Amino acid sequence: MPAFGVLLGLGLGMLAGGKLDNVMGVRLRWWPAVVLSAVALIVLDAELSAGAIGAGVRLWLVVAAYLALTVLLLVNRSCPGLTAAALGTAANGIAIVANGGWMPVWRPSLIAAGFDPNLVQSGFHRVLEGPVDAVFFAHGGPLVDIIPLPLPVFAAVASVGDVVLAAGLAMFVFAALVRAPAADVLVGVAGAAAGADAVAQTRPVHHLGPLGNPYVRLGTNGAFSAMWLAQVISSLGDRLHQVALVFLVARATNNSPLALGLVFAALTIPATVVGPIAGALVDRWDRKWTMVGSDLIRAGLVGLIPVASGVNVALVVVLVFAVAAVSSFFRPARTAALPQVVPDDDLITANSAMWIADTGSDLAGYALGGLFVAFLGSSLALAFWVDGASYLASATLVAAVVIPPVVRATEPATHAGAASDPTTTTAATTHRSGVVASLTSILAEMAEGWHILRGDSAMLATTIQAAVAEYGLGALTALSPLLVASLALGGLDAPAAYGFFEMATGVGLVGGGIVLGACAQRLPKGPAIIAAFTAAGAALIGLGITGDLRVALILAAAVGIANVTFVVPSQTLFQQHTPSHALGRVVAIRLALVNGVLALAMATSGGLAQAFGTRPVLVGCGLLTAIAGLAGLAFRSIRRA
Repeated sequence: MPAFGVLLGLGLGMLAGGKLDNVMGVRLRWWPAVVLSAVALIVLDAELSAGAIGAGVRLWLVVAAYLALTVLLLVNRSCPGLTAAALGTAANGIAIVANGGWMPVWRPSLIAAGFDPNLVQSGFHRVLEGPVDAVFFAHGGPLVDIIPLPLPVFAAVASVGDVVLAAGLAMFVFAALVRAPAADVLVGVAGAAAGADAVAQTRPVHHLGPLGNPYVRLGTNGAFSAMWLAQVISSLGDRLHQVALVFLVARATNNSPLALGLVFAALTIPATVVGPIAGALVDRWDRKWTMVGSDLIRAGLVGLIPVASGVNVALVVVLVFAVAAVSSFFRPARTAALPQVVPDDDLITANSAMWIADTGSDLAGYALGGLFVAFLGSSLALAFWVDGASYLASATLVAAVVIPPVVRATEPATHAGAASDPTTTTAATTHRSGVVASLTSILAEMAEGWHILRGDSAMLATTIQAAVAEYGLGALTALSPLLVASLALGGLDAPAAYGFFEMATGVGLVGGGIVLGACAQRLPKGPAIIAAFTAAGAALIGLGITGDLRVALILAAAVGIANVTFVVPSQTLFQQHTPSHALGRVVAIRLALVNGVLALAMATSGGLAQAFGTRPVLVGCGLLTAIAGLAGLAFRSIRRA
């Protein structure tokens, strides 16, 4: 896997116009030690596989080698990709140390990859037997080799650490190839104490070679690339557990549309109830550590879901609600932090890239999730534990990012010559953080966010438009498992077909996001939003009519394209129209309104489907979404946005 990451980075870098000569100009801190540690680790793994290391020293050698390389990579964490490389190295090291110097390989994964577990001969690997239980977790659980890769000639079983390490190396090599020699985009000397200067180093000169492409520029931005990769990893984990969650609840409730609708509603209601308060607190708190804390809490909650499912399905719904509530803090913090790590002229491309990271994971995540559910059978707990590990990885990557502090608004200065009384100053009001803030103050800040939103006609109009149009998309989310089950599935079982349906949506999201980011500078945001909502409504109507899975997959891709085409311009509009110190609460209020409609759709569409049928409900929702899109033509503020 690490070799694949290097080759991938080389290929993408050369396609982007990079040069191998640029690699020679990369400056790493303590580079001789980095090279020596990497070579030593490769040699150690080879010697372990050959059985040449004695049992008495193997554990100590593993600890020393993996720890040294992890630390040296973290020293150079300002270089794009090296934080991820350090995280992948550490994850593999933890799994090996937990097993006394051996890396376990899960037996079902070996079989799925095409190997005979009884013929595995390695001094480095051991076959991990048994179901997904406490013993499995004690042996490293999600960190061991569990990902089957049944590829011709190159069949293998990889670990989560292998995947993260490969991704980090790919990003590092890509950035090294396309770097501008005159701009120190890869100088690995900036630590967390370097503040805004470290971020400035990742902003290359736009006219130099491949850096004229906004996506390439973002790839050389160490802070952004770490945040982007964190989103990819956590999103992939979410897709695995979401598919497992759908069929966990479906099996427990005999495919009840109402039960599925309530589960999906639990995912969206917190954004309405908790979101506005979270937005106000995010503007007070450090945005980076808000994201890190949210990831750590979500990791714990997700890990409890399979345990709760053995007690009562209702507890699963409670935990899903709690995960979504914590996410209400993460999303506005990430949105508000993004303008602090990328220049304004790359902002819409950065939003597109983040959207691709989030929803592009549908492309692989849902397809793999559907196959994973069928593969795991009764061992669904692994899907949730892998998601928990993905949150821990995301937290680590974000923690290494340097985000400049926000300059917050303060009261006007006192008149010249006036005495300064620290007991009467109001500056402390804007700097108070967290739980010590009074409820009155929080409500006042929420009211300020609503005042900013209401006072901008373009932001207000697009929010109202989205709140109406999103009902149809919420209904599709809740009813899509039942819709897919009613289509001609051929040789596919329901979980796999559902995974491919969601993957088709991901194809549209990724493709639309890539095109959207590439033409960001020429895109009129308002007309794009109007066209996107109208197209989404038409696709929903088509889904309610068709009885062919192939047509449904095409329409699902169209929904994905439409989705990204209204979300990214809307988010960019808010980032550009809102003062930085209030961005968290304004975004949270918008999310609360829109997600409130989504929650209503998910909670009610199941009941409507039981009364009138799934297809008539989808047709009606499609009409509503299309009408909301066309209604944007009546608003001058939207047309000219």
